[in-house]
Amino acid sequence: MISRFKARSTGVPVLAAAAVPAGADSLTGTAAEAGKPAEPTEPPDPAALAAAKKAKRLRTARDAVGELLLVAALFLVYKFGRGLASGETGRAFDNAKEVLTLQKTLRLPDESVIQKWYIQSDWLVSAANQYYAYVHFPITVAFLLWLWIRHRDHYKWVRNLLAIMTGVALVIHILVPLAPPRMMPGFTDTGLEDGTSPYSGVGEKIANQYAAMPSLHFGWALVVALGVMAVWCNRDQFRRTGSKLIWLHPAITLLVVVVTANHYWLDAFVATLLLAMAMVIVPFPDRSPHAKLMRIVPRPRVPARY
Repeated sequence: MISRFKARSTGVPVLAAAAVPAGADSLTGTAAEAGKPAEPTEPPDPAALAAAKKAKRLRTARDAVGELLLVAALFLVYKFGRGLASGETGRAFDNAKEVLTLQKTLRLPDESVIQKWYIQSDWLVSAANQYYAYVHFPITVAFLLWLWIRHRDHYKWVRNLLAIMTGVALVIHILVPLAPPRMMPGFTDTGLEDGTSPYSGVGEKIANQYAAMPSLHFGWALVVALGVMAVWCNRDQFRRTGSKLIWLHPAITLLVVVVTANHYWLDAFVATLLLAMAMVIVPFPDRSPHAKLMRIVPRPRVPARY
């Protein structure tokens, strides 16, 4: 167009402008990139593709075996450490009395009153015992498997949070043995009564009965809720709703551990502190500590200036 205008204004024949081939730049005369035919690409080598897939499967299997061995080692260390603290019966009951006194001083709700009100319904107390015995560990394992398969970048972050929390909890269990409420006067061992207690039978021999503080039932439930929120908070509306509803899991767990008389309020509070400490140590997967959580927190309103 510009060449035609110049030709008319200077008297140059318009045919000079028409000499530029179609699809060329009218100013430079070079072929436009958009007009170039696509270069043929060589088909992928089937043998190379098969080798790459095999290498990926081997790498995934190797990583999975390594993670299983690591988790198993942490679990065995935790079980061994719990056994070291199982003989501190006298100290455990003395510490329990001090915890009950401290909670009364802090004016926290009396767990025994809540339990007596709750166990009036056989169905509710049975549901609480089932939740305590059969939901805590399976839902945590399923959550870790889900992260490993679908969200590998978040898996190590959650794994490290759980490892730090559990390791520090083990030290507290050894240094501060604590008898649970179900062993104290005024409380009922609901799990023992309906036969769902994980601390009877074989569990009585392998579990530390005096490791009430902190409550890993509640702490692990918090990690599950936090992990789901971190993965789903910025997705579609359905998953954003799920990232909020998942917080019912730690809320129900807190009610369950109190109703079944397995933990005190302060046990859950200490577990929350351990999670907060672990989150300071372990950054988010994007290497920007707490970035995703900060996007959820609404910004404070700045007062308008007149």
